[in-house]
Amino acid sequence: MYRLQRYSNLYILGLLVLLITGCEKNITQRKKVFFENAEDGVASEIVATHRDGYPVGRFVRPFGGSNVIGNFNNTLVTIALDSVPPHNMIYVSFDLYTHDNWEGLNIGQYGLPDVWNIRVNGQYQLSTCFSNSPIYQQAYPEWLGTMALPARSNSVSRGYSGICALDTLADGTTRYKIVFSRAHTDKNILIQLNDALQGSICDRSWSIDNVYIEVMTN
Repeated sequence: MYRLQRYSNLYILGLLVLLITGCEKNITQRKKVFFENAEDGVASEIVATHRDGYPVGRFVRPFGGSNVIGNFNNTLVTIALDSVPPHNMIYVSFDLYTHDNWEGLNIGQYGLPDVWNIRVNGQYQLSTCFSNSPIYQQAYPEWLGTMALPARSNSVSRGYSGICALDTLADGTTRYKIVFSRAHTDKNILIQLNDALQGSICDRSWSIDNVYIEVMTN
């Protein structure tokens, strides 16, 4: 009887070990690899280049009670991280501010709407457009060409003045929380944000803030 009880206890213990180790294998491991809120300048991993190829000068400005990275018009913003820990997914989040006269799906003088893109290691994560005017619809949070949605759809707040053309209006800027995760295994992370906006930087522009990136293994 003692031997049977002993084997039974060992069997139960073995099952518990298998359950615990099996659960550990399924736990997602997360590690922060980058954060920037521009309160003390901008990290060297963030670079801004005008579409004509020249680097944008200082691109930190006070806005909404803190600093933001921007403002941009016809600009490529690159966030490049090297030698990140081994992983199979990445998680990215940041605040996006659309300033002044964004007109979403309205076709401008060049036959295009105001386009804004995200790419990760050369692959498109999103290509969309935004509107700050109730007159014009926007694509976000969907891809451009898939759906027409009301202006400011999926925004998190809008009680900000514009930066230039609408700087006297209390709702001249809209804030969105951009969040996504995707499969990724490369040791280098390259995130590119760019726009193809109609008009000048005074007419419409964008900024980002609270850029957070983590790698995940599951």
